[in-house]
Amino acid sequence: MLYFDTHAHYDWQEFDKDRRKLFDKFNETLCGLVNIGINLDSAMKVKEYSNEYSNMYYSVGIHPMEVEKKTSLDQIEHIFEDELKNKYSKLIAIGETGLDYHFDYPIELQKKYFLEQIKLANKYELPIIIHSRESQEDVYKILKENLVKKAGIMHCYSGTPEMSKKFVEMGYYLGVGGPVTRYKDVQETVRITPIDKIVIETDSPVLPPEPFEKNSRNNSLYLNYIVKKIAEIKGIPEDEVVKKTTENAYKVYGIKKNYKLEELV
Repeated sequence: MLYFDTHAHYDWQEFDKDRRKLFDKFNETLCGLVNIGINLDSAMKVKEYSNEYSNMYYSVGIHPMEVEKKTSLDQIEHIFEDELKNKYSKLIAIGETGLDYHFDYPIELQKKYFLEQIKLANKYELPIIIHSRESQEDVYKILKENLVKKAGIMHCYSGTPEMSKKFVEMGYYLGVGGPVTRYKDVQETVRITPIDKIVIETDSPVLPPEPFEKNSRNNSLYLNYIVKKIAEIKGIPEDEVVKKTTENAYKVYGIKKNYKLEELV
């Protein structure tokens, strides 16, 4: 089966020793991989990977934990202007953006960058990738007051199952990764969420699924463990999970398929 990893960070230093070897393996295991830009330097690197590998795409944005570096979104927009304007570009989303209340980053500054990236997503009619750790209520309020034309993905959703329904009703997909193999709240969220609104992700190099140690390095070769758990929760075959989540990934990111989904499973 070929999987679609909707969220990973292969520009991080954890992959410096074997990045290209992994990428070569992904040619045989992945039909799609989205590398997420978290700042300007990160965005430049993930663009490079996407130019080299046909199954890779990327996003540009400023992560809520990067806001104090005060990278200008105007600068990012200027550098990536051609790609943002080109609907056939491999730049397919804005983000990772949102709010993170787990660590002590200035909340008002996070909100400022979040709002600016919503405007950027709307300007270029791109989906948005949202980080919402311990901040789901505020994220929901901002999204309710500042509608995104192309609702994107609630990345690694970890809020309550009840709150997840509100995001799905707004049109967002839920990104499901390694935590689904460990935490009952995430499992319950998956249980109540239609498979049509779920995409799979690794968030590599972090958040590996069981049976791997929590602090070990994650990578996209572990997507099968996530698929297996979703299938178990939903009571459906694993190949159906792969097919539907892949279809969802293409849909949310606006990627045109080069082959029939039946060929992936």
